[in-house]
Amino acid sequence: MKTISFIIPSRNNLTYLKWSYNSIRKNIGYTHEILLADDFSDDGTWDWLQKIKEKDINVQIFRNEGPERKGIVYWYDFLCEKSTSEIVMFFHADMYACPNMDKEVLKHLERGKVVTATRIEPPLHPDGPEKILQD
Repeated sequence: MKTISFIIPSRNNLTYLKWSYNSIRKNIGYTHEILLADDFSDDGTWDWLQKIKEKDINVQIFRNEGPERKGIVYWYDFLCEKSTSEIVMFFHADMYACPNMDKEVLKHLERGKVVTATRIEPPLHPDGPEKILQD
């Protein structure tokens, strides 16, 4: 199976970042690479990332020392350049990977084609065709 580089920038979102990381490892396994970036957080994100890096050889971590934020677009570009897989998945720090998500995405992937997963989120933001609103 091809591997995926999950690209996950975060700023002060440690609770959901842990949830996101654990969903990938629990539901998909340790085959895929995860690149995590801390954009000058003050909630303990960097300390947690260092602990994850010690335990998970398929994790790369990066940090913005601040004081200015770099922003999500910067981090997506930067982390893509650092990834080791030909396949990159932009993953928000509050997303959750369901079981076999990688297999479902990979079976639809072709060169030059973008594949996305469905978003399920609470009704906090406007409805759209790319997501399911559910409380």
